[in-house]
Amino acid sequence: LKQSTGRSSLCDAKELRAMAAQGQVHNEELKRAQEYLAKNRVLELFNDLCASVSFHKPEDVRAFLIQELAMRENEGAEHGFFDDSEINAVFGLADLMQTGIISDAQAKMALLSLANSQKQKTHIEAMTFPEEIDSNMFRDMAKEALKVL
Repeated sequence: LKQSTGRSSLCDAKELRAMAAQGQVHNEELKRAQEYLAKNRVLELFNDLCASVSFHKPEDVRAFLIQELAMRENEGAEHGFFDDSEINAVFGLADLMQTGIISDAQAKMALLSLANSQKQKTHIEAMTFPEEIDSNMFRDMAKEALKVL
């Protein structure tokens, strides 16, 4: 392992071990950063904000994001991405026969389509559903499920 500098292979081996140790430190720092982001749900927040910007298409994106973050701070888990009319529209898509009633399986699938985090999806999967659900029940269930951050 001689280099053009004329150093011995022993020096090169020490350098390789030092470089490997630096890589290990870098990997540990990267792992800690990823754990921090996951713990604080930063990526979910950014995904939610990006989805909100894409959905609303505001003229002033920066002001819109500031407003969204302020709402999240003021309303906490109460602030949802979807309003009642959007939740009703999802219910309408599940209620193909327009009977005003959907099954438990339809409600679960519709709620999963509204979920924008893994935690919300897990919560919805664990929910128990009555056999038949009307639009008011569905709206309440959606609000409950989407509170989970």
